[in-house]
Amino acid sequence: MFFENLPRINLQEFPTPLELLPRFGEAIGHPRLYIKRDDVMSIGLGGNKIRNLEFWLGEAKRQNADLILAAGGLQSNQCRLTAAAAAKLGLECVLVHNDTKPDKLEGNQLLNYLFGAKSVFLGTISEQERQIQMELLAEAYREQGRRPYLIGDPGLGAMGYAAAAVELKEQSTQLGIDLKHVVIVGSMCITAAGFAFGTALSEADFHVHIISVEYPLQEMIDRCKTIWEQAKIVCGQSPKRSLEDIASFYDDYLGSGYAIPTRESIKTILLLARLEGILLENVYMAKTLYGLTDLISRGILPPEEAVGFVHTGGIGALFSQSSFFQS
Repeated sequence: MFFENLPRINLQEFPTPLELLPRFGEAIGHPRLYIKRDDVMSIGLGGNKIRNLEFWLGEAKRQNADLILAAGGLQSNQCRLTAAAAAKLGLECVLVHNDTKPDKLEGNQLLNYLFGAKSVFLGTISEQERQIQMELLAEAYREQGRRPYLIGDPGLGAMGYAAAAVELKEQSTQLGIDLKHVVIVGSMCITAAGFAFGTALSEADFHVHIISVEYPLQEMIDRCKTIWEQAKIVCGQSPKRSLEDIASFYDDYLGSGYAIPTRESIKTILLLARLEGILLENVYMAKTLYGLTDLISRGILPPEEAVGFVHTGGIGALFSQSSFFQS
């Protein structure tokens, strides 16, 4: 396979489950709706970043790193799973947040503490400023004789979901599911671009629908294109088909912006929980699944064609979001 020669750490046994959503599907008018359960993993409450981390930490091991640095917001899932994976591997972990220190530990912040990670709070600054501070911190550690590795290389991380696309192709074939569409979240786009890249390289038959929860449409597309090109360099292969052939992009469900729920996304969380016993959080999954339901109502995802929804996890953050349900 196209990623076999890359360093990789085994953090999770795959494949993750692929399940039919009969009651939810009936409620929204689609009888062939499946969910890819990347929220069901054995480490750190699971989630998409485990797949990325297998490649990032594989490279860290190749470089003989003794310290892992990761950055994100206060409730970052990447930080939480980096802390969990570092604990599993016996590596020290420092998390850098472009937020102020919270008054209490809740959600992913609590989990970071339980996993033994050290947290650094930079205040409310941009992602670009945060990256500069990350690099300065890494240099300070090097001056102390440490060997830090910075989590986040987009092209390398994208290999995690390139592998997931291959996995889903094989899994759906084994289960006799003629999967025609896959709906996945578009945020920083490492996951979405990687999945589209793997779909193209493996020549899977499904079309990828990427739903923005963070950026306006063109910015999301541009991010995916950049990561697509970086992935080509990382694995040394180019798909026969283009990103535009593989994927469609939507920013219709963004609402007022990143991490701000909409009335529809809140209703979607409640509907899935009460019909299937499956949890979503407000930042990523709720808007993505609501987008899927709207694409069904618009006829873009026809009821006779099997659809897969990739649940990328993030459940730890749900336990800091109770205020969204109390009004």
